[in-house]
Amino acid sequence: MSGSEPTFRIDPIEPSQVESRFTALIDRLEPLLLPGDVTMLRSLLDAGDFEGAYDLLDGITNDGTISVDTATLVEMVLLGQAIRLT
Repeated sequence: MSGSEPTFRIDPIEPSQVESRFTALIDRLEPLLLPGDVTMLRSLLDAGDFEGAYDLLDGITNDGTISVDTATLVEMVLLGQAIRLT
């Protein structure tokens, strides 16, 4: 990486932020996902099953291709890390 490129700080997601950030991520991804998948994701989030919701989202994105920007991809990775730590 050359010294002339901008750098960005990436902070981990705190456990207290998982629910709100995961909900915001689903809101952003909703137009790209099947309605039934969105319903199931929201149901899992409402039940507090963040690991189950993340596993479902991971499976959805592994089984199909959706185009997302880098910030959304980073958010998904950070959420996965935060969920696995709790």
